[in-house]
Amino acid sequence: MNKYINSFILILLIVSCSSYQTNKEKNKKTFKSVINPIPINKKYKPLYGNLLSNISISKPSFNPINNEKQTITFNISRPSKVVLNIYDSDSVLIKKLNSNKYFSADKNSLMWDGRDNNGNIVPNEAYFFTIIANDESGVQEIYDPTMFSGGVENDIVNVEINPDTHDISYTMIESGRVMIRIGIQSGPLLNTLVDWEPRAKGLVTEYWNGKDKNNLVYFYKHPKFKMIIVYFSFPENSFITYGNRKLTYREYKKRLYKKIKKPRRPFYVKQTSPHYHILRTEDYSPKVKMSLKKIYGKNSEGLPIIKDKTIVTVEIDEEDKPIFQNFQFEICFFLDYQFYAEDESGSTPFNWVWDLSNVNKGEHILTANITSFKDQIGVISKKVWVKK
Repeated sequence: MNKYINSFILILLIVSCSSYQTNKEKNKKTFKSVINPIPINKKYKPLYGNLLSNISISKPSFNPINNEKQTITFNISRPSKVVLNIYDSDSVLIKKLNSNKYFSADKNSLMWDGRDNNGNIVPNEAYFFTIIANDESGVQEIYDPTMFSGGVENDIVNVEINPDTHDISYTMIESGRVMIRIGIQSGPLLNTLVDWEPRAKGLVTEYWNGKDKNNLVYFYKHPKFKMIIVYFSFPENSFITYGNRKLTYREYKKRLYKKIKKPRRPFYVKQTSPHYHILRTEDYSPKVKMSLKKIYGKNSEGLPIIKDKTIVTVEIDEEDKPIFQNFQFEICFFLDYQFYAEDESGSTPFNWVWDLSNVNKGEHILTANITSFKDQIGVISKKVWVKK
């Protein structure tokens, strides 16, 4: 037998209540896509190519903590002054490199050490750059890769899962931002393993223990196990920094910037992902809490004992409330991985009266999926003991 499970046929589907349609005959739900392409301007006239050309980077990722540097190479056809602007994933300028001298008409390069304008090593994330070249006669050309590349969403279909370690391996044909959701077909999302994180071109391995987000149940061998992997591409010549364990991207933005609005740039790319246009500080799965009111102690395994009726409260964790507190969510409950109840437009904290009269005695798993209208899904599961 092959050591790996090969070639998952993964369809672009969003595992949430909003991704289902009701089957009236069986009262079940089936997957459907909720991705809508962003309108684009189809005409693009390059702003470079004569004076400025042949732009490239030395590596798809680098570690500034270890004093590694990124080299950006370009050709100049006439002596010119050059400005290199480096932007974070939210299109905010973080580093500006000016040349006070004229570059010769030749192959040239500039280096970036992974530090911002304040001398801070930037957090692990993806970054892109623009180049502005001005020759002695005043002719200007601009290389801005966001004008013609980035944001195109694709499936990753060739995936290998090691049955012993559960490591998930796949190959990125280009650098991009990856999302991996794992759950039960026609049931709940149980784990967002990778939440729109940057990944470099090449072989990628993700580490997973085969369990749900709350580490309650090993479900890898469940007969309806389902995994989807999608990504959207970065602008051309983007690169990823890594090695900074002291500061996350969201922490970095909170410390150094007030609330920002992502600059609107003209896009000429077909079918860009909706997630491409959302701030990285806001486009993630919120942490969720679940509590039960009116419990009757705990059983020998420490599970809360409930009976008759109880109130289930689902709410956003305090850390994520500043971003998500005022969102409307579609809230779905699943009992033992089967669809159970939903509210198509609710807010948090959300209180649900759970009537247990038709629930069998014994151990059960209650899972809640809360889905924003921007396709951000919070997941929480809890084991309970129903007493009759």
